[in-house]
Amino acid sequence: MITLKLILASGLIAVANAVFAQGTAQQVSRTGSFDLPCNADTAFPLFSPEGERDWVKEWDPRPVFPDTIEFTRDTVFREGRPGEEAVWTIVDADWQTHRAEYVRLAPNSHTARIVVKIELLGAERSRVVVSYTVTAFGQNAASLVTAFSEEAYAAKMRDWQQQISAYLENRKLREAGPSAGRPNTELR
Repeated sequence: MITLKLILASGLIAVANAVFAQGTAQQVSRTGSFDLPCNADTAFPLFSPEGERDWVKEWDPRPVFPDTIEFTRDTVFREGRPGEEAVWTIVDADWQTHRAEYVRLAPNSHTARIVVKIELLGAERSRVVVSYTVTAFGQNAASLVTAFSEEAYAAKMRDWQQQISAYLENRKLREAGPSAGRPNTELR
């Protein structure tokens, strides 16, 4: 009986070693910021699962719990293409302090903790501070960590600023109506 237990234990250890031999887990943390031409109340919902649809191409969150995606604590949703899909959980969404925190699990590659904080700079200016802590595992751990280099993260923040600013400008034009931005050619 002891021999059988030793054989089973050895087998489990061998399987575990084979799984973890694909690569060592690595962790990286980055924080970046950028300014937006809007107040914090306007900026904050842009970092909700539904709000990101407005400025992130191909962003398509699907609810897990509850049946609809709400920007509230403990909402769980899926996002991503098959094979790259991740499960996201909203850990916190504080409308008073304009702070949101997410945990993202991509079962084949990594976990991430994301914190977004919006700081009011003026009546129509805010600063977005975004922190990521990524724990990469599996055979592609090293390349995932490389994708989060300081330079790559700074580029990501610049890209987000450009995408959101363009969205805000387009929204402002839509809200102003069809004649917005056109010179007045009426005779007086």
